Amino acid sequence: MSALGTAVALPAHAADPDVAIVGAGVAGLAAARTLMAAGKSVQVVEVRERIGGRAFTDSTTFGFPFDHGAQWIEAGKINPAMAIVREAAAKAILDRSEQAMYLAGKELSKEDYERFEKIANEATRRIAEALKKQPDVAVGRLLVPQDSLERLAYAMVGPLEQGVENGELSARDFTRQPEAEPQYAIAEGMGAMIARWGAKVPVKLGARVVRIDSTGTQVALETTAGQIRARAAIVTVPTGVLATGNFGFAPQLSAARREAIAQLPMASFNKVALLFSRKVIDAPAGRSVTALTGKGFAFDAIVRPANRDAAIVFIGGAQARALEEEGGRAAVTFALSALAEIFGDDLRGALAQSHATRWGRDPYALGSWSVARPGHADKRAVLAQPHHDRVFFAGEATDPVWATRVGGAYASGLRAAKEALALLGAKR
Repeated sequence: MSALGTAVALPAHAADPDVAIVGAGVAGLAAARTLMAAGKSVQVVEVRERIGGRAFTDSTTFGFPFDHGAQWIEAGKINPAMAIVREAAAKAILDRSEQAMYLAGKELSKEDYERFEKIANEATRRIAEALKKQPDVAVGRLLVPQDSLERLAYAMVGPLEQGVENGELSARDFTRQPEAEPQYAIAEGMGAMIARWGAKVPVKLGARVVRIDSTGTQVALETTAGQIRARAAIVTVPTGVLATGNFGFAPQLSAARREAIAQLPMASFNKVALLFSRKVIDAPAGRSVTALTGKGFAFDAIVRPANRDAAIVFIGGAQARALEEEGGRAAVTFALSALAEIFGDDLRGALAQSHATRWGRDPYALGSWSVARPGHADKRAVLAQPHHDRVFFAGEATDPVWATRVGGAYASGLRAAKEALALLGAKR
């Protein structure tokens, strides 16, 4: 975690920067770096005591980098976030993990693997055909599972991919996303890379913005650390936070933008990291596991990551929300039980260390990423529009192609910075 501390000691810019940026996640850092490269002064305000937002790496607890949030760069040949890898001179690792699938603790037979492939292809075709006939539809109306294998396949569309149940998922929003392959992880961890990449950006940490007033000659940001005045502002906070109403604007946000925020709620997707005191999982290092438990709960996992006696379990949708609400060690207990069905009960007594993320309970995120409700995929473009000419919006929720991903946050930061430069007059 020491890499995160590099942002703390850096001085903030003097008063009245050209652009004030709310949020030091990927979008805010990308916007700041772009503006700084154009010769503009910036001040980023971040409520957390670190930069990176929903990208954070724990590099010490488990003996390997554990990304609490963002972990991969999907569709690496075209994903704009690969620019971060280049700019940070980071090491990207191609995901070549071997995948195994299980139902109630038993690996699929050869025939079931073949049938699974047919189910997945048919699901893709069914969604595409439906969107030729209507603007949008809930994925859950198209994919109604008839047996356990279909439940597993369909869980990989909504809960395990998008962090929502299929009935809450817009087919239009889902299909706008590029295919995941090739997919890359970052050797030091995604969060660690982003913290290092953004370390030279002037950030005021531990300060919460409570109101943005653009009615005067300058944009005034009221924060818990005092007022900041700027010629323009960029807001990058998640829709979950915007939806609370605790973030004020003058003039008030338009009804259309408030509706966009409401229709782009936050998904539920969490991870449970488990470290064992001895080898209790008999599988190749880095194997990807996707399974449906005997009780019908779907999960993903990476077992023996970095060749360690460990596992990372991924839980999404209604199950992730339920485990958050239950609190305590509920998510850890679920992860252990789910893996025990496959690898045996010995692993229960070998648990040495664990951590479960709870992004829905994080007050500065209130979820993992934005999802469009059925019929509202167009709301991303509405959210991306400037407010009162001088307040611009960025963040993964505003990107029409890469939303939910690091690439969306990065691309939106560049877009908002260019909008601000157009207003200010870019340095020649």
